[in-house]
Amino acid sequence: MSEACLRIKRSSTFKEMNTYTIRPLRLGTIRRKMENMSYNCGITDIFDFPLISYFLEGAGYKIIVDTGGTPPDGVRWQPYFRTENESLGKALQGIGVSTEEVDIVILTHLHWDHASNNYLFPKARFIAQKKEYDYLIRPEPKVKVGYDLDLALGTEYELVDGDYDITAGVSVVLAPGHSAGMQCVVVETKAGKYVLGGDLITLFKNWEASPHIPNGVYYDMNMMLENLEKIDKLHGIVLPGHDQEVFERQSIYP
Repeated sequence: MSEACLRIKRSSTFKEMNTYTIRPLRLGTIRRKMENMSYNCGITDIFDFPLISYFLEGAGYKIIVDTGGTPPDGVRWQPYFRTENESLGKALQGIGVSTEEVDIVILTHLHWDHASNNYLFPKARFIAQKKEYDYLIRPEPKVKVGYDLDLALGTEYELVDGDYDITAGVSVVLAPGHSAGMQCVVVETKAGKYVLGGDLITLFKNWEASPHIPNGVYYDMNMMLENLEKIDKLHGIVLPGHDQEVFERQSIYP
């Protein structure tokens, strides 16, 4: 295990607050049953859901939240497809950003569709939760569904242990349930606080329902329900992890 993977951060405080813009990037499409995205909804029909990366810019930083999936090969992770312009490198080029300009990459979790293109960012720091990493290196269970272990463990991470301030204006909140070390990203903008929900909150309709509807794919349902309440108490505007409406509501937030 590399030394960088053992660099564990537990707390930090920034006195000054800076604001960021948030730009969602579409990184392809997975085709899944609605019940996979919305727990106990009773809908077995199949829909298209986007893979989403979020590009944050402010306070002199360029930050990526999640790096998307591997190029579709027709075998793994199917049904899954993307256009040429939906690769992360091309998506960033489309908004005038070079992958070498990215300072920080934050992984909400290390599933294949969120953490497979870390190699694109040679100068970035990579932030993941210690609980997520520890789960992947644990001998049991041997089968870790949803992970490409070679890719997930091929990055040197700065491991954070719980809620943590990344920069002035960007922080992470530990929110396991979908995965062992899921984290949400809190971003301060001119319009207020936004929360990037990752796969704790997959769809707008899940979050906007009362009570909130959890993801249909989970590591621990009780944890997920507890952490939906935790995110609720942040009183932020939530952007989900797999909803096409993210792009239809706004191309740049705020």
